[in-house]
Amino acid sequence: MDRPSEATLNPLLRDELSIPAGEDSRIAATLRRAQQYVNAAIGDQEAQVDNDVWADCVVACAADLYNSRNARFGVLNAGTDGLDAVRISNDPLYSVWPKLRAAGVLTGRQVIA
Repeated sequence: MDRPSEATLNPLLRDELSIPAGEDSRIAATLRRAQQYVNAAIGDQEAQVDNDVWADCVVACAADLYNSRNARFGVLNAGTDGLDAVRISNDPLYSVWPKLRAAGVLTGRQVIA
């Protein structure tokens, strides 16, 4: 199945992260890693996941991977007064598992073989 290209995913990730320009190599590397994680999670159930859901999962995973760099010891500090620091999961697919389950893909922590 032909999946959306990096050129299609790039503006989606930039919009998600509110980064209109710059960080090109970091964004590209993050998207490549996210695609590998999501494809591995989907496994042989690829036919069940349409391109829109797949792209949504890749962008969610990439956003978590991108933000994890700024989350030392798993805690992300927004750097803004009035906002508390939040804990970031070590699982790069944390935000992807519920999306895949909603799409009918039996994967993730809830699956027992």
